[in-house]
Amino acid sequence: MKYFTALPMAATIAAAQMQVMSLASAVPSGAVTHTVVVGGVKPVATGMAPILGYSPESITAAVGDMVVFEFMQKNHTATQSTFAQPCKKMEGGMDSGFMPNPDGKAGVTWNMTVKTTDPLWFYCKQQNGIHCGKGMVMSINAATTGDKTMSNFKALAISTNGTSLVPGSLQNVNPNAAAAPLPVTVVAGGAAATGAAGAVASVVAGSGQDGQGQACSCQCLCGVNSFPATAAVNNFGGFAGMIS
Repeated sequence: MKYFTALPMAATIAAAQMQVMSLASAVPSGAVTHTVVVGGVKPVATGMAPILGYSPESITAAVGDMVVFEFMQKNHTATQSTFAQPCKKMEGGMDSGFMPNPDGKAGVTWNMTVKTTDPLWFYCKQQNGIHCGKGMVMSINAATTGDKTMSNFKALAISTNGTSLVPGSLQNVNPNAAAAPLPVTVVAGGAAATGAAGAVASVVAGSGQDGQGQACSCQCLCGVNSFPATAAVNNFGGFAGMIS
């Protein structure tokens, strides 16, 4: 009875070993890992500015290779698209989802395995595709000649999405912009002013990030001026229609 019990068990072990060998043979020998850094910040004259890009933005990988997307500041995605529509998620395509990392800590990654020799196209879908429209795209195994090159893919992303931004979306800060005061004139209208109408104030541009780690910009009106004595009468929330 012991022999009859041992034989099925031995057969099961042998079958399991064969399955492991089969899986091992399916993984190409010599497969390598590619690292792609997503986003980040860089020093500029006015402080630090966000990097809207992938580094490197184009790689060559074999079937079985692994691509590790390493996400830095501040909150980006690696979303698969098509060449024809660079800033639109491909139906059934791969997507890391949003990977917030406001402090730029190590270890925020998403891995994918290359399963085809065909070109693969990716973009960042942050802010309804605005990052993509600013050239935040990358490719795997893109052609080096012809129409479907990485440079053409990036140019198409900028030309199609960069000129049709979603109304109301936050704009990214120009990395080269200086926060210099811009003189403006505040003029009181309506009733006669009791103060110094036409006093000069200034608008100062600023940049930072919101609670979700996304880049944002603001403008502050700095200065002093006197408003008409009746400017706030029957107006809730400010001096509606009294400043131009």
